[in-house]
Amino acid sequence: MPKRASVVWTRPALDNLLDIVRHIQSDKPTAAQSFASSIKTKVARLENFPESGRLVPEFPSSSLRELMVGDYRVIYRILATPPTVQILTVRHGARLLEFPPESV
Repeated sequence: MPKRASVVWTRPALDNLLDIVRHIQSDKPTAAQSFASSIKTKVARLENFPESGRLVPEFPSSSLRELMVGDYRVIYRILATPPTVQILTVRHGARLLEFPPESV
């Protein structure tokens, strides 16, 4: 049986997520809670299925992957040893990436 991957959030990714949740919460507290729960559920699946996200279209030759949660993109990369999923950023889907998040 394959080894489970650890999911690790970078500080910028956590800050992005908190900013988004606070913004949603200012108008719709229930929607903010639902959004945060959806992110948590989708990201938790990466422990067992780290390659389930698609390759990031802006950087197809990189190893960056993303999950879509509503209108938002959770961008991550997989590190082999030990098996780790590193969450790099959470962004609105309408925003294109201008540079790979791992360089931030």
